[in-house]
Amino acid sequence: MRSIAFLGALAALALLAACSTAPKGYDVFEARNAAAGDMKIGDGLMDRGDWGGAVEAYTRALRADSGIDYLEGIARSHASLGKAYLAAGEVDAAEKEFLDALDYGRLAASGPALSLASGGLGEVAWARGDKEGAAARFAEALDQAGKDEGALALALHQGARAKAGSGLGAEAKADLLKAAGLNEKAGRLVQAASNRYLLASILVAEGELEGALSQALLALAADKRVENGPGIAQDLGALGAISLRLGRKAEAWDYWRRSFDSSLAANLPRQVAKALAALRALGKDVGKEAEARHYGELLARLEALEGGALP
Repeated sequence: MRSIAFLGALAALALLAACSTAPKGYDVFEARNAAAGDMKIGDGLMDRGDWGGAVEAYTRALRADSGIDYLEGIARSHASLGKAYLAAGEVDAAEKEFLDALDYGRLAASGPALSLASGGLGEVAWARGDKEGAAARFAEALDQAGKDEGALALALHQGARAKAGSGLGAEAKADLLKAAGLNEKAGRLVQAASNRYLLASILVAEGELEGALSQALLALAADKRVENGPGIAQDLGALGAISLRLGRKAEAWDYWRRSFDSSLAANLPRQVAKALAALRALGKDVGKEAEARHYGELLARLEALEGGALP
């Protein structure tokens, strides 16, 4: 299978070839609006796990911003490309994009853009097992965010994940609550839901299951307000898993059934597989053996279509 870095290079070449026939002049607002639209498309594709499609959209945004020398937009496009490559497991390609983002953030003299790049490089370090390097980058991102509350909330979220993995759970939880508050205040409800979801995960690891359930419910409420289908499916799955650990098997069944419905509608095969596996395992305990067998059959068919068990 070709890497998305290869697909990204093809997209860049296609855009370069188009330059020979494209108009030589740009309307600055038209270009920036086009870039913003492609960034939004890329973000939506990221939510659905379409890393290759996201790379193509972010590459278009990069071209639009490059055409008008919009340095901050170029930096943000590179950072988004890095995010897509990292999600696809292509760490080296991600690092290159985040380094480019850092360079253009410097040229733009934009703290928020620098923060995005530094946070991304922290994610790269974390993926390579370099916890100290990651913590240093996340601290840089926090400092560079300045008064930009969006960048600050993201830096707090990234740093919290590292802190939780380094035994600093109390600090991580405080940072996530602050990030959620900033995002909720600004109406960034998808990001707020992500903060609450991660907080729930940390509480589960600490055995604070009731608190985790409350945070997962808040994540679900935020995602539902903005109709974020992929987030809703994930939140419902988390609620199913937490309810099961609390011994509330009937509630767990209902949450996992709703997660299956939502993830199927949002075309999220991995989340569909998780829901089906949970429903197959739970059926006997809640008196739904026939339904459990049906879900098990669906899981087998899905795995056959996908070429094996889904992670």
